[in-house]
Amino acid sequence: MTNIFTIVIAWFFSSLHPFHVSVCDVDFDADSKSVQISQRIFLDDFEKALNEKFEISLIIDDESTKDYRDSLIQVYLFENLNVIVDGKEKKRVYIGNEIEDDAMWCYMEYEGIKKYKTLEITSKILLETFDDQANIIHFTYGDYEKSIKLDKLKSTGSFTPGN
Repeated sequence: MTNIFTIVIAWFFSSLHPFHVSVCDVDFDADSKSVQISQRIFLDDFEKALNEKFEISLIIDDESTKDYRDSLIQVYLFENLNVIVDGKEKKRVYIGNEIEDDAMWCYMEYEGIKKYKTLEITSKILLETFDDQANIIHFTYGDYEKSIKLDKLKSTGSFTPGN
């Protein structure tokens, strides 16, 4: 009886599929006139996505490949994360990244934004790699805060402060 119970439990846990999620903080900074992006992605998921996209075998936390890794990350982020302000694209700058435990924080900034009515964000982060990928976007503009979930079915969302 114990063997049957063990087999059933083992089967149950082996059939579970891990949930894939990233978190993106989008903050408007009135002083610097910019929208600042902080994107958190789990290392193993990000490594898989980069390796598949660029057909390489990169170990993401290997510091000996930092410069090469950073250029790939910038290309990946610019292709998969975009912000439109009041219907217009703005200049964006890749600031860098840092590894924290089992995740990587990536930083970008959209410059020259005094204020705006609507901000639209498209996040396709890891969507090509994982069918169950969810990208949680936390948006802050002064006292206004809102969060949305983007995924394969809906990869674009918008924020209108005050509404």
